[in-house]
Amino acid sequence: SRSSAASDVYKRQVRGALLGSIMKSYATLSDDSSETLVGGHEPSRTKRRTWIIGIFLFLILLAVVVAIVVLSTRKKSFEENLSINNIMAHLSNLESVASSYNNSRAIALGYNASVDYVLSKLNESNLDVFLQHFPVSMWSRGATPTLSQVTPSPRSFVYKTEFEILDYSPSGSVVGKTLVSVGSGCSLTDYPMDWVNGSVALIARGSCTFANMADIAYQKAASAFIVYNTANSPFTTSVRNTVIPAFSIGFSLGQELASLTPRPTVSLQSYGEVFTYMTSNIIAETVGGRTDRVIVMGSHLDSVPAGPGINDNGSGSATVLEVALLISRLNYKPKNKLRFCWWGAEEIGLLGSYYYVRNLRANFPDEYKNIALNLNFDMIGSPNFQRGIYNASSGRAEFPDVVDGSLLIEQLFIDFFEDRNINYTKTPFNGRSDYGPFIENSIPAGGLATGAEVIKTQQGRIDFGGITNAAFDPCYHQRCDTVWNINVDALTSMARAAANVLQRLADDEELVDKIVLSNNRTLVAEPHAYSSRSLLEPLLGSYNFKESEIM
Repeated sequence: SRSSAASDVYKRQVRGALLGSIMKSYATLSDDSSETLVGGHEPSRTKRRTWIIGIFLFLILLAVVVAIVVLSTRKKSFEENLSINNIMAHLSNLESVASSYNNSRAIALGYNASVDYVLSKLNESNLDVFLQHFPVSMWSRGATPTLSQVTPSPRSFVYKTEFEILDYSPSGSVVGKTLVSVGSGCSLTDYPMDWVNGSVALIARGSCTFANMADIAYQKAASAFIVYNTANSPFTTSVRNTVIPAFSIGFSLGQELASLTPRPTVSLQSYGEVFTYMTSNIIAETVGGRTDRVIVMGSHLDSVPAGPGINDNGSGSATVLEVALLISRLNYKPKNKLRFCWWGAEEIGLLGSYYYVRNLRANFPDEYKNIALNLNFDMIGSPNFQRGIYNASSGRAEFPDVVDGSLLIEQLFIDFFEDRNINYTKTPFNGRSDYGPFIENSIPAGGLATGAEVIKTQQGRIDFGGITNAAFDPCYHQRCDTVWNINVDALTSMARAAANVLQRLADDEELVDKIVLSNNRTLVAEPHAYSSRSLLEPLLGSYNFKESEIM
């Protein structure tokens, strides 16, 4: 790389200057010694000069050795040697993969080809590389769904324009059932006293997860539920736990239907099929390093079906890949073992990272205890970016046993940006990316994110530039999430921060010990109540943690 070449030139120049200085000094002192010998006077003075020459040469030689060590250390800096051009090349190649699979790298589309690409690069390294296979529950749309109002005024709604079917909605038919507005639909008490079993629930989006809405609707014996959006258009998302038809409509239509007196009746038909699909995580690790202090650096490799996912999350995956390849090129010997992971099926519920952590905990408890911490990088090149560091303190209520260790990781990222006078902010530490399974299972974590669909404020514009009242990533989960969607400056600073922090953790045994000892994993008998479902259920999926899929 250009930085590596410049380092070599600089190294040669320093060596040349030092050697030239040695030769010049030696020649001068030798001339003085010769004159003394020719004069035949003061032989003891000649010995002293010879002794001085020896000491002088020794000191110069020591300086050369120190300079070479310094240069060698400089050459092995992860941050300085990380090639952003290589990361961008990985992103271009991932976009090419997507172009062969309906512009997507989702599970059952271009994900396997994305895996092949990463493996092709890792197989050239000196890392140990593994594939971890696991099953996921997938859903496919059948025939075109229908939705119509029967009373008081019959009308049919237009699919994709006025309504959408939510992913994992089962096949089902509802004929002439009353549509009842239930507000947020987040609790049993949201349903009115005159609710009748078999009615269709009309739910306002925004107060709880879709999984929660589906659970409550099922408990109330609804025949189906319809969620109306905060925008005047329908939306799609995954509701993997629903056992009744699930639809969406726009805000205005939802308000109109909710206000009708008497309540309207509706008919609908949904078509969907659930099937099991095998997919995989990629795991690569250094040969050396303490096996009881394993640092896991990960990013999800899959995209949503709607787009190629170059920011979400090619940016994180490409960065982790290039850092792993850099360590191999440098032949770096970490004190703590480094493990690099590319997770599958994140976009349908963090399934790959859940499988990894819970499989370790259930079947390989000693290996589970060896995981010191997790670093996660999900969307680190957003075009209208913020530089977000996971705010460990914000997770104290839900994940109290990992906060102290996670705060130590957070501080490393803060140090990086403050030492370079680079602005940063803190982003919620809520488990809504692949670090979630780690902190839920008492493993400290940290990481970076530049933002998804959340709107940038005026203060955000002051701190990071960009456009106010626009999403951090306007192409989030869309077809336009291509290489052109990447903010290279944001990606550069975030990737270098990731590399820098990883190197500090790789070499600082005392710090990693402190992170590990900040919590007592052996005292945690079961996962937190937040994730109290069975170990197998994450394979079937009931987690929709991307912000746009939560409310």
